[in-house]
Amino acid sequence: MGLFDKIMGKGETSSDVPDLEDMIGSEGDLISPPADFYVKRVDLRNEGDADLVLKELGQKNIIILNVLPLSKQPNRLKSIIAKLKSHTGKIDGDIALLSADSILLTPGHVKIVKSKPKQSGTKIE
Repeated sequence: MGLFDKIMGKGETSSDVPDLEDMIGSEGDLISPPADFYVKRVDLRNEGDADLVLKELGQKNIIILNVLPLSKQPNRLKSIIAKLKSHTGKIDGDIALLSADSILLTPGHVKIVKSKPKQSGTKIE
């Protein structure tokens, strides 16, 4: 129940929709111990965020990088992505484009299976 509902006196309604607030995780709690590795989402706004990504990769976490905040600065975005690509190569990690706004980065010894689009009309003999 939200603050507005409390003020207006509306009661809590029950529904079959799961409570998604329980899914917003922390890195371990009393019931679930911390995991060895995590999948984390990072918004890329500046070079500091790129350094955070490198730190997380060093801790063996998988990163889903949102590049939308820097999409209006393509030269800056390109240089940061080049830095991240170089680093993932050095640590034997991997990098792949998920969508126009998202990039997946993995730590060392974790590879991404990449499939190329099939070419139509081409015969292999």
